[in-house]
Amino acid sequence: MPRSRPHHSDGEPPEDGGSPAHPRSSGDGGGPDSVAALQEVTLARIQQGHLGGDRGTGARAAAAAPPLSPEDAELSLWEAIHARTGEEPPTIKFTANDAAYTGAHTLERHGPDIPLRRDPGRKTIEGRIYKDYGWDKWASGSFKWNDHTTLHRTVNDYVQNNWERIRSNLAVNGEHEDVFDAGHAIGEGFVNAGMFGAGPRQAQYSVTSTVRIVIQLDLGTDPPQPFIVTAFPTGLG
Repeated sequence: MPRSRPHHSDGEPPEDGGSPAHPRSSGDGGGPDSVAALQEVTLARIQQGHLGGDRGTGARAAAAAPPLSPEDAELSLWEAIHARTGEEPPTIKFTANDAAYTGAHTLERHGPDIPLRRDPGRKTIEGRIYKDYGWDKWASGSFKWNDHTTLHRTVNDYVQNNWERIRSNLAVNGEHEDVFDAGHAIGEGFVNAGMFGAGPRQAQYSVTSTVRIVIQLDLGTDPPQPFIVTAFPTGLG
């Protein structure tokens, strides 16, 4: 089973990042567009008797039942969102995942089809260290997945084995983030050997078994659907 590792900052600009992901097309569903909005909608439904517990259903139950205390309301909120994510973990397909959400960037920045070595005029994994062609800023680390099979197997095994913790984090925070060791090589890339003021930028090749993953909820779906913002090999922890 993949082993989770503590998070820490390396003092350099992040290896990965960007704005929070969101659906590419908002549609007409009118779903909540933030964690706070989701919580407000869900809490209202709890208080109306539409979700959770044994408080009954509809206006009659809402009128008959005493109002929830703030603590009970918060707990009911978490329980309702937790229940709505389902006990069965999703299976992630990255082509569909990244196409559906603006800001989801596993394949864009770490896909196995991106060339490895620096090459002028082409977007490459090594070139990201230097903010070469195809990259809008330099990075302290730049890694790619070995192949599509490794990407899908590693991430879906992680989701399968950690689903209860993931859905609990999603219910409370709207996001799950982790760094874990897959137990075998899953990617390759470069770190900047000149970081921390050690000298000029210099790409140093490395193979890694470490993965950083960020999962969020699509708040415009009912029930909310989890999706991967990013999942990538990392040499920085």
